[in-house]
Amino acid sequence: MTEMDFTADCSACHALCCLALAFDAGDRFAHDKPAGLPCHHLAGHACAIHADLDTRGYQGCTAYDCLGAGQRVSGFYPQSWKDAPKQTSAMLDDFATMREVQELLQMLMASRTLPLSEARRSEAVTIMAQLAAARESQAALSQFRDKNGAAAVRLWLKSLAEEVPR
Repeated sequence: MTEMDFTADCSACHALCCLALAFDAGDRFAHDKPAGLPCHHLAGHACAIHADLDTRGYQGCTAYDCLGAGQRVSGFYPQSWKDAPKQTSAMLDDFATMREVQELLQMLMASRTLPLSEARRSEAVTIMAQLAAARESQAALSQFRDKNGAAAVRLWLKSLAEEVPR
């Protein structure tokens, strides 16, 4: 896996972060937005103020990184949530799960720098393969979510603390 596997491509996304995420007016966002409602700056599937986010009070938007989850999930759905509203809930669930899968993959990649036993390194490779498979289709992603795969990976990652010298 490379950095490209985690690079967001907003041009290939159905603006999932602009719909899925909630934010509160404050230092990083200029208005309140509940999760599941589109940002009022959304124009089609693009941000109407993208070039001016920081100066318009949306530093939180520029700081957010979906790690490529948006375009991966959008690829599972030929129509966006705007064109097929009945699939919105499924898309949002998949977006949240894919973002978590991407984050877990990054943590597993980072674990390769730790002084782990060969057995633990082998386990990491196996888990990475399972996570990579979950990214391949909507069905695989749903199965990962239904089996609570993220919790198992997080538990495995926590177990690494016992092996790393302090």
